Amino acid sequence: MTRMLISDSFTVPRVGVVVTGRPELADIREGDQLWLKEGAVRHKVTVRRVGHLCTAFIDPRVALVGANTSLVLDGVPTEARLPGLWLSSE
Repeated sequence: MTRMLISDSFTVPRVGVVVTGRPELADIREGDQLWLKEGAVRHKVTVRRVGHLCTAFIDPRVALVGANTSLVLDGVPTEARLPGLWLSSE
């Protein structure tokens, strides 16, 4: 199981929805399908791309536990206010 509290989010033209945070419990990889938890409602999203903040020389497709990370997500509802929500594998 992995999870990540979304600390910030923004939309980048021609890229999509980007969220930032620090993965907990397990790494997050490109292609992972996660649940965006908004109260009792869950939305399935897919990690299209991983970005690393303040980290070099690691696999660019993996967000390591505890590392400052940005994720490009597919499937995010347009009306969702993302900061403060959780991404989770369960």
